[in-house]
Amino acid sequence: MNRCLAVLLVLASLCLSAGTAFAVVEAGEGYARPTYPELVQTLIMMGGADITNTKTADEYGRLVYCDLYKKYFSNDAMWEKIRSDIVKRVINKKEYFRVKYEVTGVFNLGRYDFQNEYFPLSKKTPITNVGSVSLISGKEVSTDCAGLFIFSSVFPMSFVMKLNEPLTILGFKKPRDNVEKLIVRMEEAGDTDRRVYARIRMVTTDAKGIDFENNTKEAILNGKVISVDFFIDHEMTKPIASIHVNNE
Repeated sequence: MNRCLAVLLVLASLCLSAGTAFAVVEAGEGYARPTYPELVQTLIMMGGADITNTKTADEYGRLVYCDLYKKYFSNDAMWEKIRSDIVKRVINKKEYFRVKYEVTGVFNLGRYDFQNEYFPLSKKTPITNVGSVSLISGKEVSTDCAGLFIFSSVFPMSFVMKLNEPLTILGFKKPRDNVEKLIVRMEEAGDTDRRVYARIRMVTTDAKGIDFENNTKEAILNGKVISVDFFIDHEMTKPIASIHVNNE
């Protein structure tokens, strides 16, 4: 009787943990900076890796359900039931997962074209025929719920989004009436390089899987760029231009 009760409590705990994860995803149904557990979850849910593989399922549980893993993995019987439930949730598509991600970059503006009212990007920092975007690399991965650095022997530490169409952005329109104020703000901030900050928003369409080519190991998601927004400040609170690229 005690064993049955314990199992029920564990499964209830799993539901609560999943509920917490769902709340995070639902709250961030807009775009969010990539996190390693969320990228692993996206990869799995879009068929980029086989969740029925025991080692894969265990690693997925460790990364996505860290608290449960830390508490129950040492108990073979308990963890087997939890693993089975996790696998069923994935197969039955009952796991909520993120498909919208955003990354940031730093670019420089060239000299303003007064005739066309256009601010080109500097040739030093172009966005020309970009075919893929790095979502996360090993040096950007954080710690898990135990405070340990996340390292996975199953999933790559690098995630890349291959774009369905190459991205090229040469600059953006800017009314000449606003240009002088913008340049003054840059000069007052000591920004002699005319540095701007870009936020690239993307939607995942499917998962290619894990690529082992060229002696590199990376997980590849496929997707498209929705928009590129430029800001004058690193905190991205002062927008100066927005470019719509694709529909969601």
